[in-house]
Amino acid sequence: MPFSLENLIQAVINGNAVQVREEVKKALAAGVDPARIISDGFVAAMDVVGERFERNEIYVTDLIITARAMHTGLKELKPFMVAGQVRPVGRAVIGTVQGDIHDIGKNLLGIMLEASGFEVIDLGVNVAPSTFVEAVIKYRPDVLCLSALLSSTRGAMGETITALQEAGWRDKVKVVVGGTPLNETIAARMGADGYAPDATAAVQLIKDLIGAGRERRAVLAPATLDLFFREGSLEDLQRAFTRMTGLHLVMVDSSGSPLTPLGGFLECSSHCHLLQDCPAKDVDVTTLPGNFKEAFIYRCHAGLIEISYPLANEDGTVGAVLCGHCLLAGDPAPTELQAAVPVLGVRDLEAVCGLLSFVAGQIMQLNAVLLANKELEEQRASFIHFLKRQHQLEQALKDAELKALQSQVNPHFLFNSLNTIARLALFEGAAATERVVRSLARLMRYSLYQVKETVTLAEEIAAVRDYLFIQETRFPDRVRSQVLVGEEVLDARVPCMILQPLVENAVIHGLEPKEAGGTVIISGRRVGEQVHIEIKDDGVGIPPEVQKAIFGLQVRGGGKGQVSGLGIVNVYRRLQHQFGGNCALDVASTPGKGTCIQLSFPYTKG
Repeated sequence: MPFSLENLIQAVINGNAVQVREEVKKALAAGVDPARIISDGFVAAMDVVGERFERNEIYVTDLIITARAMHTGLKELKPFMVAGQVRPVGRAVIGTVQGDIHDIGKNLLGIMLEASGFEVIDLGVNVAPSTFVEAVIKYRPDVLCLSALLSSTRGAMGETITALQEAGWRDKVKVVVGGTPLNETIAARMGADGYAPDATAAVQLIKDLIGAGRERRAVLAPATLDLFFREGSLEDLQRAFTRMTGLHLVMVDSSGSPLTPLGGFLECSSHCHLLQDCPAKDVDVTTLPGNFKEAFIYRCHAGLIEISYPLANEDGTVGAVLCGHCLLAGDPAPTELQAAVPVLGVRDLEAVCGLLSFVAGQIMQLNAVLLANKELEEQRASFIHFLKRQHQLEQALKDAELKALQSQVNPHFLFNSLNTIARLALFEGAAATERVVRSLARLMRYSLYQVKETVTLAEEIAAVRDYLFIQETRFPDRVRSQVLVGEEVLDARVPCMILQPLVENAVIHGLEPKEAGGTVIISGRRVGEQVHIEIKDDGVGIPPEVQKAIFGLQVRGGGKGQVSGLGIVNVYRRLQHQFGGNCALDVASTPGKGTCIQLSFPYTKG
């Protein structure tokens, strides 16, 4: 069966990967331009799919299936795209920001961008701001696409944009952000160029931002002519060209404005009056047979021959080399004029055009080298700036570590003093006092000296027990506790100080405000490959407005509720930093009856 564009479009819409591959093979066998397969096939199909998605006629699952089917066809076209038969619409660097490992939306965007003719560099998930900056410097993309699903990682987008600014590359790339925790207002506040709620909207937004439908504009480096004609060689070239051909040279930009001195090019005006009544100016020379390269041969208003040779590259025309003036052999012209200007035959014109081709080629080659050197210098300067900034950050971190080390000198004296007091209490028979002091010393040492990123759950539970013992001693009739953590999870690795803030919130804001006091229960068990921790109390509970702030991950201070949100938000962010999206935190509370906080994270051993 012959190739049918309609069949390809329908196969993509239906998500039939096998049929898409076969239709692409048929198209290539039939000699269809790969660019047309993408623009009239894939892009047209995804336009239909995008419209259906916006009308809620299909769902994300359907969108993913369709995109994967289309990606199968793109694999067949890859060799042609790599070989340069399909010119990319633009280049995009995409990635999920640091702290977030969700990639469905990012992957879908990458597929749809490729289908729309973009070259896509996918950095993956959990990408640090510095990595994004390095990719922008290395690949020089038209657009940088940042994705996030978690509210807590939204800040990493702003940090990435700030890092681009500090590296000197913010104004050289468009930044588009997307994901559930964003909207246009938030995107604008963080400095992004645009926001897209889904992949289909993102593709059109990116095209609009980078002007994908417009032709690239050719550029003539300012230093090109200076270097090409430095030290007066322009005049030397013009004189040599005139001696050899009798003609004059001048160079103009794309708008016709002279880039070089006009020299003798305007001397022909003194001869123009000789052709006022001559029929030569009515003889058309634009259709002369001959190999004139890319030159255009025409007559000026008076009838003399001029030659224009373009200064152009693959991006367009930046100017032209003009050459003149002469008569064409056989032109009816006065003897006085024939003695004043050269008279050239077709072969002579071919030779002149060959020389102009060489001159123009040398200028454009130099222009390409200078532009490339300028880009490399900009890239080098930006990268050096970026490295300096990184060095400054590393130095600041070292300074902070030194200050943290210095701050531990005074607590060391306090720990020794507490231990001395504990021993004295023991000698004097005050066992309860000795236990409280030792618990306080251990708790302070754990919170101030524990610099490891993770600890065992057993170490964390020990710190919680010390804290609860102190509180139960302070409020013997109002604070009670139970620790029911199974031995099978005690060796699990967790971020340091992950439970104590939650237990402290339960005691201070849940039990202490309750006149009769209450009980806090910490339990833990293993369910499959996950560790489940529950911190439950029968205190005063969390007011609804505070619960809303917590679930919105908004840190607010003060208030009379059980928690301000600070402890829970910090715990949640640290869990995400350690385990990515493979963790959970849930808060259930009823005012007057108590609160239950549940944590879930992978069981890992160090």
